[in-house]
Amino acid sequence: MSDWPDHFCPGCGVKRKATPRYVWHFCNDCRNRATNGSGRVVQCQNESMSGGFQWRYEGDEDWTSCRGLYALISNRDVYLSEARFGGIVAQPLTSRQRAEGLEGTFRNMDVRKQ
Repeated sequence: MSDWPDHFCPGCGVKRKATPRYVWHFCNDCRNRATNGSGRVVQCQNESMSGGFQWRYEGDEDWTSCRGLYALISNRDVYLSEARFGGIVAQPLTSRQRAEGLEGTFRNMDVRKQ
């Protein structure tokens, strides 16, 4: 039995199982609705079976590899990244957080203003 109480998806309110690593995260349905600032849907996936993170706009062929992606879900600032043991996790940004790590080889990307 876990000491962590369940929580609710910040996008749609569906009940989610809380984990210590991702205490407050979006459900998969909401995560799949992530967009840039003009409403264009972004898709995210692992680069390979051994991990990594990549994204593209829905309908595009080419993937872009990076550490993580700042995007929007229901007009809310979110950060999408590789989950610890694979898969993709989306977490809301609080008002105190800002985009970091936007430069360098293993950079984050920000599409919220595009």
